[in-house]
Amino acid sequence: MKPSDTITINTTFKVEAKELSGFEWELRQVVNVIDFKHVSDTSELYISDNTFKKLVKAKKEATKQCELYINKHNK
Repeated sequence: MKPSDTITINTTFKVEAKELSGFEWELRQVVNVIDFKHVSDTSELYISDNTFKKLVKAKKEATKQCELYINKHNK
């Protein structure tokens, strides 16, 4: 990767609700935002719902397999 290459990153922030619109506006002034969405707090659901826990595990495994495939085939 060269310093002049444009790369895509994915990151998650925690922001107070009252600061959200200002934070999004500031972020969009600095970078090309592809996706901006609210991430729900699912900690209680994960603790209390076995079906949800299985879905999270399956999603994690699918994401891992996708990343491995991309890294192997995307040259």
